[in-house]
Amino acid sequence: MTERYYRLSRRAFLRKGFAAGAVCALPVIVPSSVFGEDAPSNRIAVGIIGTGSQGVLNLKAFLRKQSSQVVAVCDVDYAHREEARKIARLSEDSSYNDFRELLARPDIDAVVVCTPDQWHAPISIAAVKAGKDVYCEKPLAFNVAEGRMLCDTVKQYERVLQTGAHQRSDNNFRHACELVRNGRIGKLQTIKVEIPENSRPNPLTWKVESPPAGLDYDLWVGPALYRPYIEQGCHYNWHFIYDFGWGQLTNWGAHVFDIAQWGNGTDLTGPVEVSGTGEFPKEGLFETPLSYDIEYKYANGVRLLCKTVKAGGPESPVRFEGTEGWIFVSRSSFISQPGSIVQSIIGPDEVHLYRSRDHHRNFLDCVRLWTKPVADVETGHRSATVCHLGGIAVRLGRKLRWDPEGERFINDAEADKMLARPMRSPWYL
Repeated sequence: MTERYYRLSRRAFLRKGFAAGAVCALPVIVPSSVFGEDAPSNRIAVGIIGTGSQGVLNLKAFLRKQSSQVVAVCDVDYAHREEARKIARLSEDSSYNDFRELLARPDIDAVVVCTPDQWHAPISIAAVKAGKDVYCEKPLAFNVAEGRMLCDTVKQYERVLQTGAHQRSDNNFRHACELVRNGRIGKLQTIKVEIPENSRPNPLTWKVESPPAGLDYDLWVGPALYRPYIEQGCHYNWHFIYDFGWGQLTNWGAHVFDIAQWGNGTDLTGPVEVSGTGEFPKEGLFETPLSYDIEYKYANGVRLLCKTVKAGGPESPVRFEGTEGWIFVSRSSFISQPGSIVQSIIGPDEVHLYRSRDHHRNFLDCVRLWTKPVADVETGHRSATVCHLGGIAVRLGRKLRWDPEGERFINDAEADKMLARPMRSPWYL
């Protein structure tokens, strides 16, 4: 039987007397028989940062894994973190308002970032610099510049980062992309994706008020432009306020664009042209478009089309169309024309994509083995970039040409300014 090897845990590093900087050194490996894959001494100590609805889902997922132990939770809303603390059965001194206090704990190996989008990159970068591995929800970053900086930081500090693009760990999505990459539909010509309409009604009336007791609103806003507290613009509804999110284009687009990129073989690059339109709210609190119609073009000639549809249809639908057929895949469907395509077996000498059966387990295995996860930082950044490019084209209302290698627009200074944002003091990257 082939013996498996695992990275020595950070706590073991400290017990051995290594300096704090040793966590950035080359991997140290020991036989699994020393600790045992799920032995208490080898379990990954996890901290959850952001314990709203998605944060609780991730919390429960890691609690179910024998190879991890949730040891701390953090949220700027007392009610959220108290609920999470009780779910994880933690003591009150393992519950934090400020993520920096959680990151200061030397016993934590990895953190899960489930905050609003403006916090994804700043917290993930701080975690990586603190020697932690990171599971960061999608979209990976609030803008292209922050995503690139996060990629560079992960590489510099040699950490593991998994993006929450969990469809890469779904067998149907992976197999669909393998079939496309191996020419089962002939030459790929068009990819069609759909995102749902806004999932919350646009408040037509609202008022500025004091934040509720237990919510550290200043820290919630963080590096974004400060806006007075409005209840209908805070929890979850922040998705539709431009200072905090980019609407369904980044919320659901991050999923469908990720699969489109995978099937197109463009994980490490992106489109070269983008244009689109959007229906913006004429009144109310929300700012992001109610609907989108966006077209991307790639250097290989493939067109990627994104449209908004009414809620209630297949979740995360992606349709690959080629010269000899098509494949449609979603979270509930996997069909093709001809129908035999989906039954096709990938041969041993053909393209085989990264196989992960469980997104959270894949992250934990990669933390232990010090290897690249299925949705690593670079692919997460490139998928999020597709979202941002579409959003910029819609807001400017014109066709844009993009240089995916230099990550700049071609001869468009106005568009380039939208690749980053000023950060509110005292926050910086």
